[in-house]
Amino acid sequence: MDKRDALFLFLPILLWPITFIVLKRVFIYSMLVSTFILAIISLRWYRKRIKWAGKRIYVSIIAGVIGAFLLYLVFYIGWYATLYLGMNSLVGNVYSMIYAGVAKMPLIFILALIGIFEEIYWRGALQGYIKKSLMPLIGAFPWIGSTLYYSAVHISTLNPILVLSAFFVGLVTSVIADRYGIISSMLTHIIWIELIVVFIPLL
Repeated sequence: MDKRDALFLFLPILLWPITFIVLKRVFIYSMLVSTFILAIISLRWYRKRIKWAGKRIYVSIIAGVIGAFLLYLVFYIGWYATLYLGMNSLVGNVYSMIYAGVAKMPLIFILALIGIFEEIYWRGALQGYIKKSLMPLIGAFPWIGSTLYYSAVHISTLNPILVLSAFFVGLVTSVIADRYGIISSMLTHIIWIELIVVFIPLL
């Protein structure tokens, strides 16, 4: 592993605490910048490892839309689980952090960009790197590595609901990207996040 690989792999460990803790009051903007940095690095150094789409683009599109509604359903059920467990305030904290200091229309646009940038790094370049560079067992199932890492970096948020949410988002989008490409997982991510945050929020 050279210095470029090390920066590529470990930069989220630095960016996530800055985004979620240090710059929490401007979270949505700091998240936009952090994910943009990761996407630029991915496209500059590792774009050849990104699987953009499957053999049939219409299948990728359909899979992406289905994945979004499946993910929303998981979170909808999860919302009632947090109510039962008395952890719904943690969900409220996430919404408050996202909504802070941003109007609805810019938020829609920013969320879409974050979804694109995250997929380029996590399910695109990183997943491609895992598939081609790591041991055969993990490389055969790259979505496992990207899902676990995506979940792990959210531990720094000190919010167990965010960690669990990241796991489900990572799992669904990683499996979709592995099979259908990141055009598909981008659709899943964008449609889901717009539904869950803007159009049909849980709160």
